[in-house]
Amino acid sequence: MPATDFNHGTRVIQAGQTPRPIALANMRPIGAIMVAPNADNTKFPLNVPVSFFSNDTAMKTAAGTGGNVNDIFDAIEDQGVITELVVVRVAAGTGATPTDILNNTLTNIVGSGASLTGVHAFKGAQSRVSVTPRLFIAPGYTDMRVSNAANPVVTELVGVATRLKGMVIADGDASSKEAAYTWRQDFGAQKRIYALTPAGRVFEGGDYVTRPLAGRVAALFNKRWKEKGGPYFSPSNQTIGGIGGPSRPISYYHGELDHEANWLNVRGLATVIENNLLWGNRTLGYNQEAGTGDANDMFVNVVITLDAIDESIVKAFRWAMDQNMSSHLGVAIVEQVDTFLGELFAIGATVARGRCWFDKAVNSWADLQSGKLRFEFSREPAPPLEDLIFGAHRDPYAFEVLADDILKRLNQRAA
Repeated sequence: MPATDFNHGTRVIQAGQTPRPIALANMRPIGAIMVAPNADNTKFPLNVPVSFFSNDTAMKTAAGTGGNVNDIFDAIEDQGVITELVVVRVAAGTGATPTDILNNTLTNIVGSGASLTGVHAFKGAQSRVSVTPRLFIAPGYTDMRVSNAANPVVTELVGVATRLKGMVIADGDASSKEAAYTWRQDFGAQKRIYALTPAGRVFEGGDYVTRPLAGRVAALFNKRWKEKGGPYFSPSNQTIGGIGGPSRPISYYHGELDHEANWLNVRGLATVIENNLLWGNRTLGYNQEAGTGDANDMFVNVVITLDAIDESIVKAFRWAMDQNMSSHLGVAIVEQVDTFLGELFAIGATVARGRCWFDKAVNSWADLQSGKLRFEFSREPAPPLEDLIFGAHRDPYAFEVLADDILKRLNQRAA
């Protein structure tokens, strides 16, 4: 009996499987917590993700003034780049004292995972506004410790960033290197935090005031990635626009080991050197000085590159789901991943050409019969060049060359 439906005539059926290009996951959208007491409630309802581009003047006007509005919009604008934003507005806290007001504001920012308020509202951004934020900031609300313990906003944002494969860009304590390190140690080994210290000096109202840097640095991530063509690069060694300098001086000396910039960097804290230069490649995932954490999670661009690659591959194979398993399908999947990994190597995102392969040992007949098909792939992101070393050597043989040259010239003169 024929295996296909009857037909008297000519027709075309789709035979075989063709690899598709893999689209890169968008790692650029900035998720910003906004405390804006004078915002338009229609444009910015509380605890609801709102998406727009950073050059949208109508939305920026609707955000009003006060709170941390300038630390988001002006900070991004000062970097000369347009970014996609997902803003979650939360209510400013109330209370009888500044401490009560701050603590209640922090409570509103932390929000509830059950009702998706505060930072948890970012989890619903994809379904509401079709954008997944990746770089999370809450300017002005991450640098303080509460009750001699970790900052609750950063702690809560880490959970959101882990779920959405993002990075928390957090201002740490700016008062001293020791205070910054105490703040840093509250989070242990946490690869999803890129931490900054100190703050910046920004000209506002006729004078320089101390303001957080997270919004500016989030924009620098975007700026570097747009210039280089992908989220594979560290934001370090870029000028931070719109600041007159750090809130306190940070020492840095070319070719020297003992200065505060090194002291902070080796502990996973990015900083500002030479008045306005962002300096630091590391997450809080590894503390080289203390020997804690995982060195694989050391560099911020490595963590983000791995997220981007994995997310891109996961999303690329909807077309293959529910197709009948066959060798044609398997080959198409391997070729698609191989092509993507080759492209990553060609643009410098990885240090070697990754590959995809089928391992029969982990594909039992029972799994295949149950509709499970597994492939392996390798990828090794390129780390940033952080320590460039030149070995300087004396060359005594040069004097032999000099003596021979003197004799040669004297002999020529005598002749």
